[in-house]
Amino acid sequence: MCWLVMLKRETYKHVCVSVCVFVGTYVTQVAATDADDPTYGNSARIVYSILHGQPYFSVDPKTGVIRTALANMDREIKGEYQVLLQAKDMGGLLGGLASTTTINVTLGDVNDNPPRFAKSIFHLRVPESASMGSAVGGIRAYDPDAGANAEVDYTIVPGEEGNMFDIISSGQSQEGIVVLKKVLLSSTVH
Repeated sequence: MCWLVMLKRETYKHVCVSVCVFVGTYVTQVAATDADDPTYGNSARIVYSILHGQPYFSVDPKTGVIRTALANMDREIKGEYQVLLQAKDMGGLLGGLASTTTINVTLGDVNDNPPRFAKSIFHLRVPESASMGSAVGGIRAYDPDAGANAEVDYTIVPGEEGNMFDIISSGQSQEGIVVLKKVLLSSTVH
């Protein structure tokens, strides 16, 4: 009688791994069942292997534990991976029956990128009639991280201009809104 090795597919649909992983970091463990008699030869001995997903991941052929195989996987370069895993009975020997499952691995984000401005100098024209507290312009920096790690908080470096202007970080637009702190004394400030 022949029995098909069955992987529990519903269990392994999606796994999330931190982006700052080391070689050998645990991802997940899969399990397969075989209805053959485990006391009779190698018929029920299951061996796991990766058909697609190397060199990024490895699997322990006996336990089904999947681990990272490369260090410094970067979410900003590639954030999702599909690992096609096979479980084969008869100890993986020729003639053994097999089943496969796909595991979707998503790299979680860490704050590994600084925000960057599109240009190094921003020119804002402020009319003398501008009232104290009014918005006089905006600047924007871009951070390639995701979620809370991509949020940019703006501050003005202490100096003479810091007494004249303030900047408010806008969480939704990721923009720094420059506001006037004092009434201007000259016709235009750059």
